[in-house]
Amino acid sequence: MKISSSLSLVSIPALTAAFAPQANHAVVSLHKNALKAEAVSAIPSPDKPIFDPLGLYPENSHERMAGLIEPLEISLGRDNSEGVLDPLRLYSDQSQVSSGVEMSSSLPFLPRPALLDGSLPGDRGFDPFNFASDGNSLQWQRKAEIKHARLAMLAAAGWPIAELLHKPIAAAFDLPTMLASGDRVPSILNDGLSHASFPAFWIATIAVAAAIEIQDTVDENVSSKLNPAEMGFDPFNLGGRTEEQQHFMQEAELFNGRLGMLAITGFAIQECFLNSAVVDQIPIFFKPLNVAMEQLM
Repeated sequence: MKISSSLSLVSIPALTAAFAPQANHAVVSLHKNALKAEAVSAIPSPDKPIFDPLGLYPENSHERMAGLIEPLEISLGRDNSEGVLDPLRLYSDQSQVSSGVEMSSSLPFLPRPALLDGSLPGDRGFDPFNFASDGNSLQWQRKAEIKHARLAMLAAAGWPIAELLHKPIAAAFDLPTMLASGDRVPSILNDGLSHASFPAFWIATIAVAAAIEIQDTVDENVSSKLNPAEMGFDPFNLGGRTEEQQHFMQEAELFNGRLGMLAITGFAIQECFLNSAVVDQIPIFFKPLNVAMEQLM
């Protein structure tokens, strides 16, 4: 009986605690505010701001509870109106990151340039140096790109053809060869440009390029073209009939032109460092299979 009465006495506080009302949210919030005030009073005011983009400070740290951690972009001199970007999701506290900022599709760690909205052919939001800062600059850059793209495609095709056929054609017409050492195409990275020493070649080249540019400048002053790639040259009607087909063909031309610019740069660099013609470095692309296999073996 004594044991049972003592057990009943012990269970009375537990029963009363079970039926007692819980602490309300006001008490909890007051407790949190008191902790935050204690954290603020416990930490001296820092001379320099605290940055934590990697989330190294825990949530219950005094610095984070005191609100002393600031976004890193403020220290870089950025205006708060530009927003805080975090494409790699490095910030543990995503409330510091601006929402609704459209990122570039080609450079996802940078915001999309204002004028590059994806409507132009070949536009993938790539302008890290802000060359197209306004409408006139954008139009000029488009024209420059398409000109270089077309020249690069011609050069990427003409480079290996010259290395393959120049010597036989020169021998057939009893003319001196103009290839550089190692049967390489003349370029600025080797001694090839010195082979065209006679002035007639350079005079003709510069005259043709100047005539094309002068005519283009005159046409721009007379009339304004919305599409700088339009030259009125489409003898096989490959430009497309509908707007979708035209957009597709314009993008195809730009993408192949960009690849051509990379290719022609690669040709020149390869031949400069390897001191041999590109058709001999990768003969499987430029020579008959039996010749290529014999050369590779």
